[in-house]
Amino acid sequence: MSDLKERRLKSLNFQIQELENRPNYLKNYWLRLVLVGVLVTLIAPEYSKRNSKPLIDYFDYNYPLCYSVVAFSYVVICAIMLLTFTIQDKKKLKKLKEKRDLNDLFRG
Repeated sequence: MSDLKERRLKSLNFQIQELENRPNYLKNYWLRLVLVGVLVTLIAPEYSKRNSKPLIDYFDYNYPLCYSVVAFSYVVICAIMLLTFTIQDKKKLKKLKEKRDLNDLFRG
């Protein structure tokens, strides 16, 4: 039973270390985010499926406004995703540390 607790504690420590050392997505992949954003901004207003109207039709062919709305929407979606992922990682890290402390408390 002691061996099982030790392995569980090592597993928790590894998971905690993995979460703490996870790279910041925005810092490492900012160029990819910008390039994808530019592509989405350029393609989205003109894109349409077979029986639907493109997005630019809803803006009465006002290209600057349509591109601005698409770019702003992309930035907002990216910001929400990054914020959500950060909050989830912090919650998971806190939960894992609590489990580790609990296991550490009852180990001895």
